[in-house]
Amino acid sequence: MKYLYITILIITVFSCKQTNQDNNQKNNESENLSNNESFEENLIRKIEAELNIPATESYTYKIYSEELNGDDSIDYIITVNRLNFALDKAIEKGNIAQRAEMGYTGNYNFFFYLDGESKNMTPSIPVPSSPYSKLEVSFKKIKTEEYKDILIDYRIRNSKFRRYFSVSNKIPLETFQTIIYDGLGTENSIAFHIKYEPGSYSTSKDILIYKAKMKNFTIKEPNDIYFINPEIIPTKELERLWFFNPSKNKYFTMK
Repeated sequence: MKYLYITILIITVFSCKQTNQDNNQKNNESENLSNNESFEENLIRKIEAELNIPATESYTYKIYSEELNGDDSIDYIITVNRLNFALDKAIEKGNIAQRAEMGYTGNYNFFFYLDGESKNMTPSIPVPSSPYSKLEVSFKKIKTEEYKDILIDYRIRNSKFRRYFSVSNKIPLETFQTIIYDGLGTENSIAFHIKYEPGSYSTSKDILIYKAKMKNFTIKEPNDIYFINPEIIPTKELERLWFFNPSKNKYFTMK
């Protein structure tokens, strides 16, 4: 098990600070959710201003829409990936080999929340991870049946994690984080399967983490670990049950 290694790595990554930007040609990739061009152009300006992205930098973004706070308006999650910035920084600092070994892990994946009613957008929320893999966003009714929570999947080398956010007062607040798998492509791999059941402590759903297995496969290229979606085979062995505490707005587990 590599929990200690993963914990140290996450703590180290969260201490990273973004510095100067480098130049590349801009290449935007978005999900077509609106025919209002001015909406998207305004969104791009806000993103670039918030992250200090120069007009010449190549980066990608993706827009998701969902009802996220119960006000009957469509809200937006915008993810931003700055892979080229990460590569250029490694070249600038002369530590390409070292950074490549760590998957260029750092603050190069971000997301924003844009409230559909007020049209206000939050500051960027960094998700320290390997920029070769873009953030994966999904939505699920967990905290309440009135609207959906935000699930953000990200990768650090050959490991995958998930962070849970629930919107409160028009701000996404993290309620839970878990590992999906670790050691992808190695003999010591571990994996977990996640289920949701009616809450045992509150009306919010419990999160049940079950042990699982991953099918073996051969990695042909080092960067394959960022794009492969391994088949995870659930077991009936419960690793841990997490329950939601409304007073703390967090998930907890019995020791």
